Amino acid sequence: MKIVGVSTTVVALPRSATLTTSYGSGDLATTVLVQLHTDTGEVGIGQTAVAPRSYGETAEGILTNIQHHLAPVVVGREVDSIEAIHADLMRALPHHWSSHAGVEIALWDLKGKQLGVPVYELLGGKVRDGLTLMGFVHHAAPDVMAAEAVAEVERHGYSVLKMKVGMDPVDDVARFRAVSEALQGRALLQIDGNTGWSLWQALYALREMEAIGGLGAVEQPVASRREMAVLARTFKTPIMADEAIYAAGDAIDVVREEAASLALMKITKHGGVAQVRDIAHVFGAANLGLSMAIYFDLIAAVASHLAAAFPCVTWPSPFTHLEASVLTDPPVPDGLSMNPSDDPGWGVQLDLDQVARYATASATLGDTTGRNA
Repeated sequence: MKIVGVSTTVVALPRSATLTTSYGSGDLATTVLVQLHTDTGEVGIGQTAVAPRSYGETAEGILTNIQHHLAPVVVGREVDSIEAIHADLMRALPHHWSSHAGVEIALWDLKGKQLGVPVYELLGGKVRDGLTLMGFVHHAAPDVMAAEAVAEVERHGYSVLKMKVGMDPVDDVARFRAVSEALQGRALLQIDGNTGWSLWQALYALREMEAIGGLGAVEQPVASRREMAVLARTFKTPIMADEAIYAAGDAIDVVREEAASLALMKITKHGGVAQVRDIAHVFGAANLGLSMAIYFDLIAAVASHLAAAFPCVTWPSPFTHLEASVLTDPPVPDGLSMNPSDDPGWGVQLDLDQVARYATASATLGDTTGRNA
């Protein structure tokens, strides 16, 4: 099976509610879809996030990186060793994780299709059925957030809910209090600061929140590992790394400095499956836990395969809803779980009509017509 062409498409999918973080607010989830076309007619699909304030790459930059730097590496290659191709991709364009992820995720899909097995089998097989999900409470007035939290628990039975903080710490505490008191112990809250607090703001807010009760995990409240380690020593609630970890070397530093006991894996932030696998090995060896971000479409399918295969994915994964999908068969929760398909590759297919509907830009290299199949 030889790769003969690469196509990339930017799509902007509407969210079910505005997402507000310390980085800003948005109503759209912008992603880049990657299709690797082969001489057998099989197409491997990948997806990556566009989050320039978080990951440093714009949609235009990802398109350019893939078409001019990464696609030339894979066009003409046999789908033999993902590791060898991955190494060549890294040499061609180091450190551009979001760009790498779209191509690398598509390579795993192709390899699974070539061998006729789901990707979780390529990773060693299942240790569990899939992901355990947590809910999400959108940033709003305290009473609105409290009502949404109660509705999420009553509707879905979530034991953990995620909410964004990292803005004004006094307001953050007020929102946390309203939600926690409304839940009355029926679910824990994972707060996510997205590095928005200073150390002193975090010390104030976490002291207040632990006194209120119901705090389950604290995701990346501050930017530096040193400050995270201070918080980890000060409070009983687990600190979770997000922005502190991009590559496996970062995970080693977090473990060595005792900066966190949990980490959230955003597959596109880490450049794809291989880097997440390496981080999972680091955290697993240290007897620490991972959670998987499943914010859209194909990435939800990818995350379910990785969670099924990696023993250390022990903390629930945040699940948010989009109003539209570019898949014919998007992953859907089964109660509190999201399990991978047993079909080859990621087990999902693109809905090309939906791709065309939500597309904002595209590019191709090589033969993407299937005429050589």
